[in-house]
Amino acid sequence: MSSKPIIKVTLLVVILGSLVFLAVRESRRWTAPDPVAAQGGSPAAAAAPNPQTDRIIAYYFHTTYRCATCRRIEAYSREAIDTGFARELQDGRLEFQLVNVQLPENRHFIEDYQLFTKSLVLVRIKGGKQVEWTNLGRVWELTGDRNAFSGYVQQGVRGYLERK
Repeated sequence: MSSKPIIKVTLLVVILGSLVFLAVRESRRWTAPDPVAAQGGSPAAAAAPNPQTDRIIAYYFHTTYRCATCRRIEAYSREAIDTGFARELQDGRLEFQLVNVQLPENRHFIEDYQLFTKSLVLVRIKGGKQVEWTNLGRVWELTGDRNAFSGYVQQGVRGYLERK
């Protein structure tokens, strides 16, 4: 029996094992701890509605596993909203909420907003009811340009705030 097939199989097993090891290590590195659980709260409490009935909610929908780009979208979204709309956040006209759609109580959002990936969705609440929503789908293509990303998000939020 030739040793070439044995060497090939052994090398293949080592390479595949290394790839699995690296994938597991990366998933642990990029998986964010749940900030709600870390604070002792429940996910439902984090998504509890603001008592003010008319408002805009900017939801960042994510999954438990969060890659570098997913984290960047969250950070850039939060930055764009915090820097552009501090007064609106303060007075409750605007909220920024993180929602893990892999939690059972949040899975309905996938169908509600037709989600197929991590997404930033703007929702208008009027009289305590949702009246419109928009998925800001270009956030994925703009992650390489922080200024363009911020401008895009702020333009979307501003449009929602200006419409009554």
